[in-house]
Amino acid sequence: MGTLIFCFEWLLTEIYLLNLIFSFLFCKSTIETMTSLSKHVNTGDGEDRISSLPDSLLIHILSLIPTKYAVRTSVLSLRWKDLWAFVPSLECNEWLSAKTVPDNDLSFMNFVDRVLLLHKLPFIEKFAVRGHSGIAVSRLREWIRVAIMHHVRAIDIQMFTDCPLSLPSELFTCKTLIQLSLGKELEFDTPLSSVWLPNLKDLDVSLDYPGNDITQKLFSNCPMLEDLYISANMENEKDIILNVCAPALKTLELKLVAFLDFEQIDWGLVLSRNKIIINAPVLEDLIVFDDYLPCYSLENLSSLVSAYINVGHWCMPAVGMKVHGNQLFKILEGITNVKFLTLLTATMGVLDYADDIKLPLFRNLIHLELIVPGDFSWRRLPDLLCSAPNLGTLVMWKDLPYEDGDYCDFSWVEPQKAPSCFLSHLENLSIMRFEGEDHELELLKYFLGNGRVLKKVLIGCCHLTPEQKTNFLEKAGQFQRISKTCRIEHSDSPDGFEMM
Repeated sequence: MGTLIFCFEWLLTEIYLLNLIFSFLFCKSTIETMTSLSKHVNTGDGEDRISSLPDSLLIHILSLIPTKYAVRTSVLSLRWKDLWAFVPSLECNEWLSAKTVPDNDLSFMNFVDRVLLLHKLPFIEKFAVRGHSGIAVSRLREWIRVAIMHHVRAIDIQMFTDCPLSLPSELFTCKTLIQLSLGKELEFDTPLSSVWLPNLKDLDVSLDYPGNDITQKLFSNCPMLEDLYISANMENEKDIILNVCAPALKTLELKLVAFLDFEQIDWGLVLSRNKIIINAPVLEDLIVFDDYLPCYSLENLSSLVSAYINVGHWCMPAVGMKVHGNQLFKILEGITNVKFLTLLTATMGVLDYADDIKLPLFRNLIHLELIVPGDFSWRRLPDLLCSAPNLGTLVMWKDLPYEDGDYCDFSWVEPQKAPSCFLSHLENLSIMRFEGEDHELELLKYFLGNGRVLKKVLIGCCHLTPEQKTNFLEKAGQFQRISKTCRIEHSDSPDGFEMM
């Protein structure tokens, strides 16, 4: 059985290598390189032309495949024997190994030991380890130390562990480190009081019930940090402060999940004691996802270009907790400089559920995309439009209900006064996943009758028979258009449009 598995994995190695070589050789960017090399390659019958390529080119090709397969090329011939040892990036992936192999974890650990021992470059560009819980923490710590000794620039650790993962303190003071990825759902059992990563630009970390020792120190001691991705399982009722204060940060993605029992959902959430602080003066892109809506404090986001907000999924079914939903306005007040804004299903549901608090003014907003759950309404749409006086593009999606059979309460109420953006800026309107119902037609009629500078209206129909779609589009085509340049298009799929 073991021999069969080895033969199968060796066949995968050859296929992997050949595919990469052919894709590399025929890439447009390498045509000139291959032309210059052609005079050095023997084209006679039976000649190994691949092995005749320069070391630098072969090493580059080997760097595109997992280290496991790169090492196996050493048995091809003397020409290939040591080439893998000069590959600057090491990707050691236990997940590629068959779990039916006896003592797989031990074999993998011995393999990584051997790779680091025989590696011949004085530096390591990237060191990646992906493995199972059977890998000894002591061995992992030593691998990281060896990589740091070789002036590593990127570290990627993805492991499923049954106990807290103790990482060496040297990792958090590595001066050469530019990229760091730690997950999945790691726990740290060492204090982070001495964290200092002066050149780190890209941090991707997944945390399991983090404490303040991590959330207040890990991100604030990276002065060059530009891209930050945080995924965390949070404890809703604890005083946890996640403080992202980063002067050079350009991209921030937060994914926060609080696991709640059914009793909490049925009887209303306890107002979260978590606090999320973001202070990033040059931040350009913000993505926020949470399912429990903690307290946010967004400060100094004057450079924000785009925001993608999907928060408070569990707030919608909560009983008597409008004050909880009102936390959303803290987020909206902190992103008023944004130019491109997407409010997803959960956010729009919370907005419909919360109190009718006045929305902040988005003076720079030119593109707004809204996804409204089918079991909530569009009643705050006029308020959103009034808050965006310079809006040029509006995209609206009607999402599916959370549960099959839920009544889709559209609840569109025409505002008494048309928002100012209709008069001067709104040029493009997309209304997607509409089903031809009367209230949907009323919404379309309202936009066509008030959009003075509309140029294009795209209608995406769904769940309609050909006859229903024809009737719907005929009615839409009869509506008065205040804009003489407005055209209506419809779509049954994202790939094609038909002009009316």
